[in-house]
Amino acid sequence: MNKLLIAAMMMAALTACSQEAKQETKEAATAVASDVKDATASAVDTVASAAQEAASKVEEAADKAASEVKEAAPAEAKPEEKPADASSAKVDGKAVFEANCKMCHGGTIPGAPVVGKNDDWAPRIKQGKETLHKHALEGFNTMPAKGGNTSLSDDEVKAAADYMANQSGAKF
Repeated sequence: MNKLLIAAMMMAALTACSQEAKQETKEAATAVASDVKDATASAVDTVASAAQEAASKVEEAADKAASEVKEAAPAEAKPEEKPADASSAKVDGKAVFEANCKMCHGGTIPGAPVVGKNDDWAPRIKQGKETLHKHALEGFNTMPAKGGNTSLSDDEVKAAADYMANQSGAKF
């Protein structure tokens, strides 16, 4: 009978342990599930915030790139108008510009008006074609006479000046 009593007591003890273990396991599982739920919500918020920030930066970069492309693009092609003086008609102002003027007026020299940037050229164009030609031929401020290429003819310099001005808003 003692053996039966001992066996019954052991059985009761094991059952109690089993019940405790089940309860502890259930509580631990609930705590882990809660932690996972909180971590998931936090991760979702972090990812959403990062995605929104990235989208904002992409939009800013796209706007900046579009602006830079617009500034760098040549002015809209315009049909060539007949120059007032016939001597300039013989000279290709664009070719003279590409070969002689682009180095400075292409945007590499600070202070030199950039071809296609109307704001750079507006005050110069406002002074008139004759003043623009005079400055191009004789030099002005830091620009040397004939842009530093004394082998250019006056007509070539005038044609290049007209081309640059016309690409920047003038109607010469």
